Amino acid sequence: MVTLDLAGHSVREVNQQLRQAGDAGDDVTILNPDARHHIGVGLTHAINVKVEGSAGYFCAGLSDRARFEVTHNVGWGVGDNMYSGSVLVGGNAGAIPGVAIRGAEIVIRGNMGSRAGQVMKAGTLCCAGNANFMAGYMMYGGRIIILGDSGERVGEDMSAGEIFIGGKVEDLGSDAMLADTEVSEIDDIRQFLDRYGISFKGAFSKVINAGKKLRYGSSERQMRSLPFRSFSSGSGYWNAKVQEDIVIKAQSGRYRIRGYGGARPLPHLADLAFRKDLSRAGEMADVVERVRMDTQIGGINGAEPLKLSMPVMIAPMSYGALSRSTKQGIAMASAMSGIAENTGEGGMSDAQRDAAGQLIFQCLGGRLGWNIHDMRRADGLEIYISQGAKPGLGGQLMAKKVTPELAQIRGIPSGIDLRSPSRHPDILGADDLVIKVEEFREATDYRLPVSIKLGAGRIRDDIKIAVKDGFDFVELDGMQGSTGAGSSEVIDHVGIPTLPAIIEALEALEEIGAREQIEIVLMGGLRDGVDAVKALCLGADAAAFGTSVIIAGGCIACMQCHVGQCVTGIATQDPGHEDRYKPESEARNIHRFLEGVRWQIAAITQGLGYDDVKSLSRDDLVALTPEAAQITGLPFEPEQGYRPANPAVAQGAG
Repeated sequence: MVTLDLAGHSVREVNQQLRQAGDAGDDVTILNPDARHHIGVGLTHAINVKVEGSAGYFCAGLSDRARFEVTHNVGWGVGDNMYSGSVLVGGNAGAIPGVAIRGAEIVIRGNMGSRAGQVMKAGTLCCAGNANFMAGYMMYGGRIIILGDSGERVGEDMSAGEIFIGGKVEDLGSDAMLADTEVSEIDDIRQFLDRYGISFKGAFSKVINAGKKLRYGSSERQMRSLPFRSFSSGSGYWNAKVQEDIVIKAQSGRYRIRGYGGARPLPHLADLAFRKDLSRAGEMADVVERVRMDTQIGGINGAEPLKLSMPVMIAPMSYGALSRSTKQGIAMASAMSGIAENTGEGGMSDAQRDAAGQLIFQCLGGRLGWNIHDMRRADGLEIYISQGAKPGLGGQLMAKKVTPELAQIRGIPSGIDLRSPSRHPDILGADDLVIKVEEFREATDYRLPVSIKLGAGRIRDDIKIAVKDGFDFVELDGMQGSTGAGSSEVIDHVGIPTLPAIIEALEALEEIGAREQIEIVLMGGLRDGVDAVKALCLGADAAAFGTSVIIAGGCIACMQCHVGQCVTGIATQDPGHEDRYKPESEARNIHRFLEGVRWQIAAITQGLGYDDVKSLSRDDLVALTPEAAQITGLPFEPEQGYRPANPAVAQGAG
């Protein structure tokens, strides 16, 4: 038995000693915890840990196999995202106990706070006392046992799982209903209680999902493939697309869902031009070797940075929205070009991890696929707040795309229409966010950069919070970004375009004198190396491509991503369709596109008179429209323009 005393040590030091004890197979007693946060975070050893006193937020969070006992009370999020193992709490628990657990057992001898078991996937959360409001909020599976009263809106928006209540059912949440309790279920509960020495003689009410709300039912019929260029072109007021939209809504009785990006003409990087005549740019055969493009992202706060061969990344796109083969092909291409890829929502596949050179692991509110083991396999971590295509909203994935393999990775039932929450269960403000960031760093030994993805909304405030909370970099996503599925109204009419987004973000940083304290990766409709250079000139540290990458890999931009029947095998989980996508060959295509981007960046940088991309500045740009001039503060010079004599520059050829 090892004894660790928090009275004279930091939580970081004690957690390191906990891992050493785990390696040695020693059980541990922790003294003087004093309700400090993150005790036992990231522990993956099958050992017993006893905390003599009260623990703060996220005790035993992001752990696997360990068995914890806390003699008194715990704060928010006890057992956060535990895979297996157990936590026994002698007193009361704060909000969201058992949040996102994947198979653990958590037992609370006292009362527990609100939203207990939010987005849990499997395992058992048991409370011997009363629960506060919204127990089982958006739970995807598992079992909650409440021996006392339920609190209001029990089972709010739950998708699956069961909630057993021994006391009063105060109020049922949206889409929850009472069901008959089976004798076998009661027997199993009593055996569970006996193991933890808890006596209960009463009867149980059972709450399950009613299946009436938050389900899309029959899919919208697949429409003729309408090319994006046709959809977004100028046309009359009552054009064919508008009429089709009205007819489909009349048939379905709900808003329309589609993939891809916004179709409205909006201010963008195309409204800018380079001040200097670039007609001779790229004439040197070795222009790529003449320009320094290597870039490091994420090392500001001491983490191991991402080392990019050029200031380019691949934007987050999920395994779910895209096929397994597509994610593998994109990962292969990113490794070939020496840049970083992002998992997007929904977890990390082995194929993607094996293929990618540098991989960022994205965490959303539903914690779908999120786990300590893949965190440690990643090269960077990202907390998703929102995305440009649907700022302020969670993810959507139609049931036909939720295959058994995908469900297993995400920890959810297969074949259900999947909605992830619009906000994180444990982030209600800036102070909660900084505690979450610290949990991620504790769990990964402070090795990985932690970034935040922001859809362009309240940029001025959001970017200041990102600095305050110590993020290493921001992925800023403008309105022109794409999505696998979202409301067409939101995609086309909500958010801030990419061009004003980067300007507002940089102005906010200047207001607080923090431009050097955080890095910005700009995304949201960036198409090629020309856009990348303009982003760098405006002040971004790197650019990220999403849609252009999948187009390079065969996407035909038909905007049917959500129906799961993608003819190119990209936006589908159907084996027959996915077979059409050849990861190796498409990886080569994407790689060639990325190398074209590299050449464009080098050629334009050299043409502007520099040998390092870090020398690019606002002084190299002019605005071609009055609107762009007003947004950016750049001089309005419509007679200027990007008019290369070499067509390869405009076409992205390398």
